Amino acid sequence: LLDLEITASALPGLILISFEDSLTHTSETKIIRCTNGWDMHRLDQTNQLLRRVVRSNVDVDQAIVELEQIITAPPIYAWYWQVLNWGILSWSLCLVCFGGSWHDSGLALVLGLMGGVLSLAAGKFSGYTNLFEVSVSILTGLFGAALSQWGCFAAISLSATAVLLPGLVMTTGVIELSSRHMVSGTVRVFYALLLAFIIAYGLLIGVQIYNKIAGNLLLDGALLDLTQCHPLTRWSWFGTFPIGIINIAVLVNIHWRHWISVTVVAGICYGVFWLFKFHLGLDDLAPVVASFVLGLVANIWSKFTGQTAYMILLPGEMFLVPGSVGVRGFSSLLSKEGGQGLTLALQMITTCLSIMIGLFASSFIVYPRGKQNSALVTV
Repeated sequence: LLDLEITASALPGLILISFEDSLTHTSETKIIRCTNGWDMHRLDQTNQLLRRVVRSNVDVDQAIVELEQIITAPPIYAWYWQVLNWGILSWSLCLVCFGGSWHDSGLALVLGLMGGVLSLAAGKFSGYTNLFEVSVSILTGLFGAALSQWGCFAAISLSATAVLLPGLVMTTGVIELSSRHMVSGTVRVFYALLLAFIIAYGLLIGVQIYNKIAGNLLLDGALLDLTQCHPLTRWSWFGTFPIGIINIAVLVNIHWRHWISVTVVAGICYGVFWLFKFHLGLDDLAPVVASFVLGLVANIWSKFTGQTAYMILLPGEMFLVPGSVGVRGFSSLLSKEGGQGLTLALQMITTCLSIMIGLFASSFIVYPRGKQNSALVTV
């Protein structure tokens, strides 16, 4: 449409675009810096605009105007909803993912609100951004240790830092490495491992600060041992699961019009995971089948409704990713329990590979010859 000879490459934090001129045999490369984050509403709007341009339903000049409107549009959720969402997400994940009780989830909600306030501060003060993850982890470890006599520290602390957990980054990196995108994949995998170490280290520092203040060893050894928690019955998870999915949708800026679709797709995925893991006892196969069903349903839904597939499957994928496993692994290593730490780290990698296999297989089933002449965004 634009009659341009360009080559584009996306890396974490920047995009490289090379404009080529075959007549003069010259090229010009532009480097575009971009902040990392999740804004599925703008992604969906941009994808819909791209579909209209590809199908010649709108001219390029009008598309540029609409693209500028998408970029400058205000956030769809106000700052206070984002802060409140941190707390409610911590509450729901404590019950569904980390085996917490109702009491544990209430404490996780309070610490999650604290994380939401600090997230708001990180967005306002650029100098605080580099201290955000470690400060949230230290404060969560400190206050979580103080509250541990009334709840399970592992469930409370992991839930309160759930937004920071690197499972999705690790899974994305493994997918990129398997797609032979070596540079971006390596960067994401290394960053995920570093982030898991930062969270585990911050929690440990917070606990040690509390132990010094209290003058005793209230918590020692394996800090993040979820077997010490008292979970609810598994059937109760189905009541809190939709709340968690909606919280994730708000976190990644999915418009409320798509809440039903993402909840249904994620519910199907989680139902398959629950069946294979807890009823059939197939722990290694559960994430493969669940991610396959997730990708299959999301891609088919996108094919028939025109919605962006990645937006539909992202909340369900975030429930499968093993971010807390990596944090628990590094926590065990820092607590001098090397064998368990290496086992959990290996489990994190194998779960990411399982999710990758399922998503690739589902994409092949729906698009066996690839997505030719299509503007659909899928995994």
